[in-house]
Amino acid sequence: MKHFLASALFCFCSINVPATAIEGLVPLPVSVEKTSATPVVLTDANDGKIRVIDTESARRAAAYFLNAAREKKLKIGGEKIIFASLENPEIIRGNAEGYVLEIGDGKIKLSANTYAGYFYAIQTLFQIFPREADGNGEISLPPCKIVDYPRFAWRGFMLDSVRHFQSVEWIKKLIDVLASQKINTLHWHLTDDQGWRIEIKKYPKLTQQAAWREHIGFGLEPNQSEHYDKAGRYGGFYSQDEIREIVRYAASRNITVVPEIELPGHAVAALSVYPEFGCTGGPYEIRLIGGVSDDVYCAGNEAVYTFWENIFDEVTQLFPGKFVHVGGDECPKIRWENCPKCQAKIRAENLKNEHELQSYVIRRMEKVLSQRGKRLIGWDEILEGGLAPEATVMSWRGAKGGVEAAKMQHDVVMSPNSHCYYDYSQAHSGEPRSFGGFIPLERAYEFNPTEGVPAKFHKHILGGQANLWTEYIPNEKHAEYMLAPRISALAEATWTPQELRSWEDFQNRMVHQYARFGEADVNYRRPEAVQILVENGQLRFRPDLRNAKVVFTLDGNEPTAESQSAAPDVCVPVPAGDVAVCVRARTVFPDGSLGRINERFLNLPKAKVISTLNTEAGNVPSRAFDGSREAVYWANGGARVGDTVAVVFEQTQTPKHVSCITGKNETGGGGDRLHSGVLEISPDGKTWLPVAEFSHGFADAELPAGTQVKALRLRVTQAQAEWLLVREFEIRN
Repeated sequence: MKHFLASALFCFCSINVPATAIEGLVPLPVSVEKTSATPVVLTDANDGKIRVIDTESARRAAAYFLNAAREKKLKIGGEKIIFASLENPEIIRGNAEGYVLEIGDGKIKLSANTYAGYFYAIQTLFQIFPREADGNGEISLPPCKIVDYPRFAWRGFMLDSVRHFQSVEWIKKLIDVLASQKINTLHWHLTDDQGWRIEIKKYPKLTQQAAWREHIGFGLEPNQSEHYDKAGRYGGFYSQDEIREIVRYAASRNITVVPEIELPGHAVAALSVYPEFGCTGGPYEIRLIGGVSDDVYCAGNEAVYTFWENIFDEVTQLFPGKFVHVGGDECPKIRWENCPKCQAKIRAENLKNEHELQSYVIRRMEKVLSQRGKRLIGWDEILEGGLAPEATVMSWRGAKGGVEAAKMQHDVVMSPNSHCYYDYSQAHSGEPRSFGGFIPLERAYEFNPTEGVPAKFHKHILGGQANLWTEYIPNEKHAEYMLAPRISALAEATWTPQELRSWEDFQNRMVHQYARFGEADVNYRRPEAVQILVENGQLRFRPDLRNAKVVFTLDGNEPTAESQSAAPDVCVPVPAGDVAVCVRARTVFPDGSLGRINERFLNLPKAKVISTLNTEAGNVPSRAFDGSREAVYWANGGARVGDTVAVVFEQTQTPKHVSCITGKNETGGGGDRLHSGVLEISPDGKTWLPVAEFSHGFADAELPAGTQVKALRLRVTQAQAEWLLVREFEIRN
């Protein structure tokens, strides 16, 4: 746990960038043209001239600009700033969020025909502003003309406020970050098995009781969050006044808030206070873990539909956007299979099975929302049993469900967990606790919402969305770390034309964006990881930060700024011999600060890895002892009592320290870790001595000097259904 805190919450140093940031715009605009006009010089003078055409959208935008510039302490005096109508809408293809920004010859001209267009012109202008004034207290903006409009209408981010709660002030900060990246939709997950977060006046017990749980849950430490009531219960809720304030704040930044009210599954929090709406009648207890509960709403009980309708009466009044998300995902059918009311409903409605019963629920809720002027959207499970006529599908289990829905002429938001689940780790090692999985910045950037969708159905792809589920993200700083910088990758995937996108160019522009995150006090993940690659007897270092300097050592000592250095992709010979070598490397940032250390063991003693478990394709047992924590052995299926994974050395070793890391991240967290087991050594490969128990997926032990070790293994002491991932066995002398 100490490792987690150090990884997740340390302070970041800003990355210094050149003064003029026109080359660092994120997301990349449709067109950026440097012109021959004279630069625009701005000062601290209070005589800045702002000219605004007489439209409500221009006046609102100018007022926002003045307030935001004042908060950012930007110099805007001395030149003309013009908010104008866009005379030729064709230049932005008639897109309501498009704009033209012109800088030069004594003026800054923002042209648009909507508040959204002006707002995004302002965000681009703020990115162009130099970070510092010159020696005369002036700043100079480069002459240019930018024509810009988004590729997709839905550029979304989902925040889970149920598993872990966030403050109203922090949600406003999140909205500012999203707006700066031209994200225009905040999908807000407000109800689930672990809590109920939205005030419903007709059902006060939902927030009096169901908004709180016994403790923080998820195996986390209580001090990782501050959201407790006076009685020590963990949780919280948003009053209707607070929701109105958040919705208003978001709207002023061109962000629509889409609420998610989960049904018919993920319902335990509500059932804990209204047990009569479940199939068994309870009692039900708010869950302190993730996963999927068999206890769901009773789809055969008419009182449940009245309950939902009354909730949507209030929800639809709070959120003016056209969409309401109903979840619809991960709804087990076991309770319905054994419920007389549900079986009676299936017969009465001439349904074939429980899957069609779920479709009946979604179709009925679609009508309820339509009567209230809203459109229903749900996760791709709403396809099961037949899709409601006007429903929009959010495809999360890859792109398959989205493609299927688009072919059925339904609108789709792509949100595949292969690219868009930001609760997954950003690196194989050195990361804070996460749900598991692996989505580095590059993979997030590779997201293309229309990939795999036939061209004739592209019109049904509304856009894309990233999701931040918070099972293992207990506080706001941790959430920021998982969000940034990947939110910039999403921004470019959903705004910039696909043909203009380039990972290499994006990396260069992100150097400027990292500085902006730092200035906004966002706990972004610095691009500090270094991959240590071995190819044909050569070492190669690949840093996250493009073209960064890397320092390294070959003796296990901590690399400093004065250590041996290498440019990216420059090869260094691996030291010869049979003696194990610990290579340690880290990034040197432009401001002189050092990134975290990655290490890899080379010239390991020859050994064979033997496992009693099945192997997931390609993830062979030898990966559990190859010197790298990034290559892993992943067993296919659950672990039984007595299952072992053993490293058998050709020659007996005398290490001082032995350890084993399991699980999807380096701290032994993130799932697929060993829950109950022992680390054992053997002097002869036949008899075994336990030296440490596994805790949170990790075991390590110091050995007496001269201890003979012919083999090292983990042994499972309690069966688990979860797959087992062995990251690395390690020995040190």
